[in-house]
Order: sequence, then structure tokens, then C-alpha cells
Amino acid sequence: MKPRSQAITADGFDTNVAEKMPKIRKLEEPLHSPLEEKSLPPKEDQYEPIPEMRPSERQVERKMVFESPEKRVETEQSLDVLNLIEDLHAQLLASAQTKRALEMDLVSYKKTIHQLSQDNQELHRQLEALRKEHQRLKEFQSESYYLQEENADALEKIKEFQQELRDTRETLNKAIQEKEEALNQMHDLESQMEQNEVVKLKGKLKEREASLFSEENRELQSKLEEALSRNLDLERKYETLKKSFHEVRESLTFLRDSCKANYYNLSENPE
Repeated sequence: MKPRSQAITADGFDTNVAEKMPKIRKLEEPLHSPLEEKSLPPKEDQYEPIPEMRPSERQVERKMVFESPEKRVETEQSLDVLNLIEDLHAQLLASAQTKRALEMDLVSYKKTIHQLSQDNQELHRQLEALRKEHQRLKEFQSESYYLQEENADALEKIKEFQQELRDTRETLNKAIQEKEEALNQMHDLESQMEQNEVVKLKGKLKEREASLFSEENRELQSKLEEALSRNLDLERKYETLKKSFHEVRESLTFLRDSCKANYYNLSENPE
């Protein structure tokens, strides 16, 4: 006959398994969630009071004492099998409880994932709006650079016109000086020439002077009007650009405040 530690029942169960089962059951004990702990009723005492042994049971026990060793071993093996079945049943219940807890955790995780996906979609929409705003600001910046270049070109042209105007004035002053010299010469000639010749010479000089001055005045007037018109166009473009910059600054300030508010709201409400 084999010793008790090595005894195997007819069903193929090892009696040592029953001794090992409580340790496994402790390892597989489910972690109850707070909701499950609230919903579960208060546990009753797991250990029921052991009933007193009846006289018939005492007689059976007495008979078992006097039974043969083989019958005693079979009885012990039957008890071990029953204990093993009870342990397996307890493990099955524990597995069911663990399954329910895992299902509840899975539902909670799914809700959290759904909320995070919604938050992610909202952040994607905000990012797309920021990209569009950034693109619009780039367009404004490029337009501003273009207007600045045009303004610089216009200033250069104005400087050129001013230089031409100074040159024209110098030419006019030289012409006036030449006129004065011619008048002085004419006065000198008046004393030497007859009155008619002096009058004819004066008339010719006046006609020549009038034609010269009229042509120069027309050229100067046209150049001055052209410079003034360009200056007015530049002033209008500058005012438009200034107004656009103010609008962009206001929109950026509003966008920055709204992004900050959304970020703080998301950080305060992570779920």
C-alpha cells in the first residue's frame, strides 16, 4: 500500500492537490472595484458553526476506527476528492467574480477611451484652426513685405524727383543769371544802338524767355503732380496696411486667450 502523500484515487486526482489549492485560491483572489464593493451586500461569516456530532455519527466514527486500513484509505481519498471539488468550486466562483470585475473595468476603460478620442478630435479641430490662422498670417506678412518694398521704391523715386527738381532749379537760376547778364549787355547795347534795334532785341529776348520759362514750368508742374499722386497712393497703402496689422493683432490676442481657456479647461477636466 502506498503512503498517504502518494495516494491517487480511482478518478485520477492527487490528494496533494487539495493541500495546494488554498494557496492558488489566495493568488487568484479578485480585486474588487469600489463600485462592486458598494453594491455587494455585507458578507456573512464564512465559517458556519460546526454542528454537534450526532450519536449515529459517533457510531460511524467508532466503526471507522475499527475498520480495516484499506477502507480507511478509501474513505480518506473520498474526503480528499470532496475537498478538491469544493476547492475547485471556490476557484470557479472566484474566477467568475474576477471576470465580472474585469468586465466592469473594461467598460470603464472603454468610456475613458471614448472621452479621450473626443478630446483628441477637439484638439485636432483646434490645431486645424490654428494652422489656417497661421497661413493667413503668413499671407499678411508676405503682403506686408511686398508693400514695404513698394514703399521703399517709391521713396527712392521721390528722392530722384527731388534731385531732378533741385537740378531744374539750378538750371533756372542759371537761366535767370544769364538773363540778367543779357539784360546788362542789352543795357550796354542800348547806349550804342538805335532805339528800334534795341526794341526788336528786347522783343526777341522776351519771346525766347517766355517760351523757355513756359516749357520748364510745364515740365516741373507735371513732375510735381506725378510725385504728389504717387505719394498719395503710398499713404493710402500705408493706412490700409496699418489697419490690417491692427486686425491681425486683435485676432491673435483673441485666439491666444481662447486657446489658453480651452487648455485650462481640458487640464481641469481630464475625463
